[in-house]
Amino acid sequence: MNKLFTFLLFVAAFSLLSQAQKHVVLGIVKDADTHEPLPFVNLVVNSSLKGGISDINGNFKLESDEAILFIRISYVGYKTDTVYPNNGRVDILLHKSAIQLGEVIILPGENPAHRIIDSAVTHRKDNDPFDLNSFSYSSYSKFFITAELDSLMTVPDEKLDSENLSIKEFFSSYHVFMMENMAERKFMKPSWDNERVVASRVSGFSDPLFTLLMGQIQSFAFYRPLITISDKNYVNPISPGSTNKYFFLLQDTIYDDADTVFVISYRPRKGSGFDGLKGLLYIHTDGWALQCVTAEPYAVEKGMSVRIRQDYYRPDSVHWFPHELHTDILFSNLKINEYPLFGRGITLLYNIKIDPELKKSDFSSAAVTIEPDAKDKDSLFWLKNRPDTLTLKEVNTYHIIDSIGKKEHFDRLLDFTTTLMSGYIPVGPLAIDINSIYRYNEAEGSRLGFGLKTSYRVSKKWNLYGYYGYGFRDQKHKFGGKLRIELKRSRQCFLVMGYSEDVRENGSVLFENQTEGILDLTALRNYLIDRVDYYGKAQLSVHSLLGKWWETSASVSRKAFTAPDSILYGGYNNLGFSGSRSFVCTDASIWFHYSKGQKFVQSSDYSLPIGGYTPYPVLDFEFRQGIPGLAGGTISRTSALMQISQTLKTKYWGHFSYFVKAGWVSPNAPLSLAFNSPASYRSFTISAPYSFEAMRMNEFYSTRFVYVFLRHSFESIIFGKGRFAPSPELVSSFAFGDYSDRSHIQCSEFKTMDKGYFESGLFINKIINTGFYSLGIGALYRYGPYQFDSFRENITIKLSLNYAL
Repeated sequence: MNKLFTFLLFVAAFSLLSQAQKHVVLGIVKDADTHEPLPFVNLVVNSSLKGGISDINGNFKLESDEAILFIRISYVGYKTDTVYPNNGRVDILLHKSAIQLGEVIILPGENPAHRIIDSAVTHRKDNDPFDLNSFSYSSYSKFFITAELDSLMTVPDEKLDSENLSIKEFFSSYHVFMMENMAERKFMKPSWDNERVVASRVSGFSDPLFTLLMGQIQSFAFYRPLITISDKNYVNPISPGSTNKYFFLLQDTIYDDADTVFVISYRPRKGSGFDGLKGLLYIHTDGWALQCVTAEPYAVEKGMSVRIRQDYYRPDSVHWFPHELHTDILFSNLKINEYPLFGRGITLLYNIKIDPELKKSDFSSAAVTIEPDAKDKDSLFWLKNRPDTLTLKEVNTYHIIDSIGKKEHFDRLLDFTTTLMSGYIPVGPLAIDINSIYRYNEAEGSRLGFGLKTSYRVSKKWNLYGYYGYGFRDQKHKFGGKLRIELKRSRQCFLVMGYSEDVRENGSVLFENQTEGILDLTALRNYLIDRVDYYGKAQLSVHSLLGKWWETSASVSRKAFTAPDSILYGGYNNLGFSGSRSFVCTDASIWFHYSKGQKFVQSSDYSLPIGGYTPYPVLDFEFRQGIPGLAGGTISRTSALMQISQTLKTKYWGHFSYFVKAGWVSPNAPLSLAFNSPASYRSFTISAPYSFEAMRMNEFYSTRFVYVFLRHSFESIIFGKGRFAPSPELVSSFAFGDYSDRSHIQCSEFKTMDKGYFESGLFINKIINTGFYSLGIGALYRYGPYQFDSFRENITIKLSLNYAL
């Protein structure tokens, strides 16, 4: 026992002695001009190869068994320097290098950076968090917006005019905007992913919707082929084939005990037209994983430029995982006086667990769930759970902006904006339907109307909607109303009952519950519709989510149709054809929608989609069965309608999309319930996507059909990303269809597409680009069995319109 005690005492004494002999220097590295912290700076102790790097906030801690006499500092884009610490702390200011790196040609051997990049690409799945079986973590995010006042801050107060002095005084004490949130996230392969916002605070607002901003600005990890920055996709430099598209340069080598960290700068090669990034990669030889990364778009973006930084570490000493995510945003078009606004955000990840035991029942259908009390957390909660205290400037920002927000009703402004984006104008407890105010088609002419619905201010359990419209060409009144009752908001489960008297395109191929937004480009062909049915419809339907990616709607409806004068439904007898324009269809239907990857945020007040793009196919299917005899129904039709669409984004060749639609209806259906091919021909007009643009209106009808629309946009590949950067797009469409039995209809002659209808063309988009929308021009040519004799009849010229949303 004495020997054991003596041994332990010796070990303890030796440990203390070893610690006492450790030499430690702490500090921070900053830009000498802006005093901004510099992340991932290489620091080497004395003449050795040992040292370290600054963290994402510029802080560092160096330990050495020998006295630290001097520290050698190197950082890409800055002059190398040497400092001599006099004590245990030293703050380092680095000066930018006057010489910018140009194209470097490495001869005669292989670029040494390529071997390192290839190793990182080979091991990317080993290091990608989304290739883990599961993970979970807690996070704290903070984001503020202020003004870029570096030049103003150096000017003495007495030399400033009153306006600039006021600006300087304000931004010395406050930011323009400030927000924080705390969240918990869990993930399980292949695609179960939930984030729960447990606390939120936004200056001037009570609604926590803004707190979702940080999660949408940058990709969570830097290993997928395409990296998302500010809702735009860029080619990842750590992806197969990147050495042929990116220029890599080995800038520095850092030694980490037995391992090495390689610092590599990257940017697209000269002459490349793809959406690329530039920045620095810190690749650790232990697993050939990213330890740090900086990235920003290589091309100068209009209006808003974003720079991101990510720091990785091994929470379980094995797997690399993001630890800190930083975002800098410069709003070049938003200025106070001549000073642009910029935003700065940080997300800290902690309580990280690798491969925790999770099951499907642990996940909700919403990608993000905002807890009902998230916005009500008090200052004691934040003081206890916030990883670091707020600065005095940040505290002041909450105080002053909250006061301004209450006085100026910021929450009302946010409510107005979100309601407007959904197609309504809020007016107190009601909202005006924008689509109901004015419409136009060739049958109704100009249609003026008015629609109102109750908002959540009236009730969160139900809403009531009603509208009225009048067509000045057909001189007919249209009206309708419906009641929606929320059954279970978390499952988007609701009941709808309503009645309407309105018009629909004769032979419409739209799904029964399909709606078109105010910026929906496919709705442009509605202006050309010249053959409509009038109907009165009573309907009862229920809607709900099914699992994670599915949603469904089941309905029972009764429709009394009146077809155009030239179209009769009936049959032949001894006296010839006997028919009527009117019939009643009572049917039951079910609709399914599948959209893997589609995300939405769920709160106690609303459910909103986030992240519009999904790389997976989107599927819709509808089945309808007529029930003759029920509620006066006279039609026994059966029909099915299906569509599938997908957009495939490539790294270097733009994106390809397809849209396929197919349908079948029982042969005895009236022409109104058959399928009128979606034509949109005019010799010159605005293009309506997913329509046949060289096909005449009402030219082809079918009882079974398949339509295929193919598009490939080259984006900036050909013309680059300059101020004038048109985007070529190839378009090709074709269709097949037939009409099984015409004995029960009498109407003007129409064609079928048994032999196949074909048209193709080219668009040059974004010839005029305003930032919000762009205009271009294109031409399509009709060919194949149904082409016309003259060239002029087969070609159509179209304007292309696109929104940058």
